[in-house]
Amino acid sequence: MTTSLTPPVLAVPVGPRLHPAHVAVLPAHATDTRFADATEHAAAEGMGPLRANEFLRGRSLLRQLVARVLGPGAAARPLRTTDRGKPLLLPGVGVSISHTDHHTAAAVWTGGEVGVDVAEPPERPHRGLVRRCCGPHAADVLARPDAAHAFSRVWAVQEACVKVTGMGLADLPWRIPVHPDARAGRWRRVRWRLVDVPPPCTLALAVRPSHHEEIR
Repeated sequence: MTTSLTPPVLAVPVGPRLHPAHVAVLPAHATDTRFADATEHAAAEGMGPLRANEFLRGRSLLRQLVARVLGPGAAARPLRTTDRGKPLLLPGVGVSISHTDHHTAAAVWTGGEVGVDVAEPPERPHRGLVRRCCGPHAADVLARPDAAHAFSRVWAVQEACVKVTGMGLADLPWRIPVHPDARAGRWRRVRWRLVDVPPPCTLALAVRPSHHEEIR
């Protein structure tokens, strides 16, 4: 497979004595879907156009990122998913994909499980969603001129955290406490941080170290 990588790869520190995670993010229109393998292109044929484009964007960017970080052999391996949609590539290697209408993101980490979420602020944040996700900080968020951006940061972190566990919405992401001004934090055994990317995009990364990594 072709291994050239168009987007920049960000090495993101996730904690003392832990390997950095690697992240790539691209505008949707700049994501080359040709890097998805033949099986993935065949699977996309049974999807609607929007879903097929999202699926191929995510798989393509992840394969490019894995090729850069772990080599083309790893990038060519079959990508499986759990029954809840969590992607699996290699034992001990966490991978994650996220996409919106306007962006694609992927992450890989050799220290355990990883989750990535890319988001854009809504034009007008839904007050009920803000109250649900921001909890005791909701009134402060709603009163801000940048309320949409603050909400986007909180929700991206919450989504990244439940991608690490592989439970998705079943892990009730809106209950994860995230201060709207925090840049990094912890939830259970998960460590999360916001990654600096050009606005209006918001990118959150979360990791859960393997036991071996935690005791290093």
